[in-house]
Amino acid sequence: MDEAELNPHLLQEYRSEIRQLEEYYTGQDWKDDLALDEDGMLPKVLKRGVLSEDGIHDILDRNKELTERIKGTKMVKHVILWTLKDELSAEEKETVKQGIKEGLEGLKGKVPGIVEIKVNIKGLDSSNADLMLDSTFEDEAALKAYAVHPGHVAVADSKVRPYTKLRSCLDYAL
Repeated sequence: MDEAELNPHLLQEYRSEIRQLEEYYTGQDWKDDLALDEDGMLPKVLKRGVLSEDGIHDILDRNKELTERIKGTKMVKHVILWTLKDELSAEEKETVKQGIKEGLEGLKGKVPGIVEIKVNIKGLDSSNADLMLDSTFEDEAALKAYAVHPGHVAVADSKVRPYTKLRSCLDYAL
């Protein structure tokens, strides 16, 4: 739950497991299992887990709070295609692409609101762009803050803009 508070997309990833946990602990199956255990009908070697009943209910309550808090926000995708300058040699292009990849992917954990950030530098021969940024942000406000964040601006100014001749961008809500 601590990680989900910092990265709301994690809540989405574990939604199915959380739902199963909630259904079990709020349903008859848990009551039946508890009664069998209290009556000594379940083997002593049966693993009972590490969470107390109160701990599980605390987690489920926190899940509901986090879900309500992020319900009104929509994550956004930020996708960019770049074409590198013609005057760069093939070797220079590979070095530039690796630098862009390392620079932008290195922003995760440093720039708030980034859910995922990946740079693809291995396009097929049929491509008409040299590399692609595929990133996800918590919401549109996080994307706007990323655009002006000093860490992002430094990477863009030193590793991207000097070497690119064409940039295409598509931002959309998930």
